[in-house]
Amino acid sequence: MAIALLLVIYIIFISLGLPDSMLGSSFPAIAQNLNLAKDLGGYISLVVSGFTILSSLLSNYFIKKFSTKWVVIVSILLTALGLVSFSFVTQDYWWVFFIIAIPMGFGAGGIDSALNNYVALHYKAIHMNWLHCSWGVGASIGPLVIGSFIDSNNNSAGWNKGILTIAIIQLSIFVIALASLPLWNKLELKDRKLEKDEEAVENNDFSRKTLFKNPVFWMAMLGFFCYCSLETTTGFWNSSYFCYAKGMTTSQAASLASLFYIGITAGRFICGPLSLKVKEKNMIRLGEGILLVGAIVTCLPLNIYGAGVGMVLIGAGCAPIYPAIIRSTPYRFSRASSQKALGLEMAFAYCGNIIIPPLFGLTCKSLGENYSFLPYLDIILLGLMIFAHEIINAKLKARDKNLSTEEMKKYQTV
Repeated sequence: MAIALLLVIYIIFISLGLPDSMLGSSFPAIAQNLNLAKDLGGYISLVVSGFTILSSLLSNYFIKKFSTKWVVIVSILLTALGLVSFSFVTQDYWWVFFIIAIPMGFGAGGIDSALNNYVALHYKAIHMNWLHCSWGVGASIGPLVIGSFIDSNNNSAGWNKGILTIAIIQLSIFVIALASLPLWNKLELKDRKLEKDEEAVENNDFSRKTLFKNPVFWMAMLGFFCYCSLETTTGFWNSSYFCYAKGMTTSQAASLASLFYIGITAGRFICGPLSLKVKEKNMIRLGEGILLVGAIVTCLPLNIYGAGVGMVLIGAGCAPIYPAIIRSTPYRFSRASSQKALGLEMAFAYCGNIIIPPLFGLTCKSLGENYSFLPYLDIILLGLMIFAHEIINAKLKARDKNLSTEEMKKYQTV
């Protein structure tokens, strides 16, 4: 029963990846077709991220009140309806993009927070990596679908058909999630017992006040902020990078945007079995090393193929980092505290999604649509991420020396 539910969760995470890559890969065509400013997509992304933050902050409350299954199912429906609405926006009503961004952001945050913590507590590390590999499948499919519908010979028309196709896929996944309710119901009794056992520990052991006094928390926030900023900015603007820095058509650029997500997807598939033998902190280090190589390659004055290889490597470097950070949350802050800590972690991290992508777009616009310094931004964010994670490793090593075997059980996952 647990395996069947896990397969459904994999499919649900595909639904999370589909809209994540949709806006960035389609917006060069949307801007051209609807005669909109090229940096407008960054501001729409800001609204999506803002409501993702709100959803993450409220996730613990909604999960306790309605359960994980209903938070996830309603969130999928919100993103599906948002995608359908997105495909019908016209030039005269371009401002509707910002309204549609609200349910899309709220839905994304609900799925992300609820399922990440659920899998971190109930399944082995291999499944966390393959879970996010499923996200990469969705994120890779999105640009390819949109690119196949865009007509570069007709003012980039056809983007709306691509988005509508993604919406239909999303609605199909919603039906699958709804049909999985019996699976959730049978496992809920076990989860409730676990929650009761840990609730007493949580009430005595966790408060936001004590969390905010913990230096590990702030370094975790910085590391997650930098990672999400890097992934979101690269994912959102790499289509524009290929289009305006490398001279590709909007159709080609939309399809090439999938290279970054293909790197993430393939990397997470490989990292799945590797994570059974390698600790989370070393998985993060591995990803940071590959990411650095990819960013350096993309900085070099290479042709489109060289830039494509660099983008795949950046994606492959990102692959183990996010799952390892999520998986580390119970270890860093205790099992009982993980949902609250993760909600705060993800809310703070998504601030990077609000600040960095639109700031990058605004900077590129002021420099005459110059998107060529995207990999340099990746290197800066990577440096800060490495700094934060190494401080966390040192702090936790010192903490663990002072814990008894019984006390360490509070920080262990399956």
